[in-house]
Amino acid sequence: MKNSISIIIPAYKEEKFIEKTITDLVLACQKHSLDFELVIIIDKAPNDRTFEIVSDLSKIFLEIKIISREKKEGVSSAIQAGIKNAIKDVSIITVAGSHITANDVVLLAQKMNDGYDMVFGDRFSKRLKIPKYPITKLVANRLCNLTIKLLFGIKSNDITGGVKAYKTSLLKKIQFQSTGFEIFVEIPVNVFLQGNRNIGIMPITLHERDVLYSHFDIIHESPRYLKTIFRLYFQKLRRIPL
Repeated sequence: MKNSISIIIPAYKEEKFIEKTITDLVLACQKHSLDFELVIIIDKAPNDRTFEIVSDLSKIFLEIKIISREKKEGVSSAIQAGIKNAIKDVSIITVAGSHITANDVVLLAQKMNDGYDMVFGDRFSKRLKIPKYPITKLVANRLCNLTIKLLFGIKSNDITGGVKAYKTSLLKKIQFQSTGFEIFVEIPVNVFLQGNRNIGIMPITLHERDVLYSHFDIIHESPRYLKTIFRLYFQKLRRIPL
């Protein structure tokens, strides 16, 4: 039986890409006869039309569920709000800037039908290259992923990536502590530590424009990532019987 799908999309100042992102996702999901919803969490900003664009689209596509917030509250709280409001079997977390193709999202959804607890979109497959990915971010990313892989034994090359699919019921069990982009570490590691080890891997494509327009600030976010990784590692140690 096919899983139903909640696609969770945080959006802040995404008026350049949001219309195409949503339209492509809806049409791709409809084409493959998926039972789906789009949960779009919008942090409003002055002189930005993201909310207006999504509101107009919601009158055309009834699968859209809008959570609107009057100021910037951040990606972590947006994802948490999306998880809270998701009602389908599987939640796919993605981003508003068309970071991956709509077809990749469909493939993630279809792969979850094979019984996985979670499916990771992998930007670093040997067959794929990320154009114009800043070298400092690339080095930090590879070191961070290697550290997580060694500490927790998660067999993935892209544990920190923002595009993943999960059983919704597993996400609703998490007591979140993240306040920023480190939520993309907290979620998969937390689900893994719950004992859910059945992980699928699927190569995805990251587009050049999404590297250039990323909201991620490596200097600001790196300490949060490290703090989260070691907090979860000590949590893991406390679970090991003496």
